[in-house]
Amino acid sequence: MAPLEWILLVEDEADHRLLVKAALGRVSAQIHIHEVVDAETAMTWLRRVAAEPSGLDGGMVVLDLGLPGASGFRVLEWMRDVPALEKLPVVVLTASENPMDADHAFNLGARGYFQKPADPRLYVEIFQRALRLVENGSESPERP
Repeated sequence: MAPLEWILLVEDEADHRLLVKAALGRVSAQIHIHEVVDAETAMTWLRRVAAEPSGLDGGMVVLDLGLPGASGFRVLEWMRDVPALEKLPVVVLTASENPMDADHAFNLGARGYFQKPADPRLYVEIFQRALRLVENGSESPERP
């Protein structure tokens, strides 16, 4: 896989977006972060980038499941139906504690599933693991 250059952060809560951006900045300052706040905007953004030659190279999606309107699961389902997007790495970052959500996310092709930690300092550890998982091209998903 190409080195990670960009992340689409799909998160509706501003405080969580700030925590994620701060953690990613500590892990790798070279990665450009694009932010969207709902499923429809995420799908529109991904559709546009997928239409560009090499637009998806070096990319990854960090996806919350609890989005306004359509859920993060809807984004995953849609991505797996679009040939250009079916291999784009997706890491779920959610508040859900339901183990069935993790199973469902992995069945839809997520590479990693992480619960949002209560301690903001743990975001750095989560993203160190997530980036290693994606940059190493591992096909074996990271489970909670």
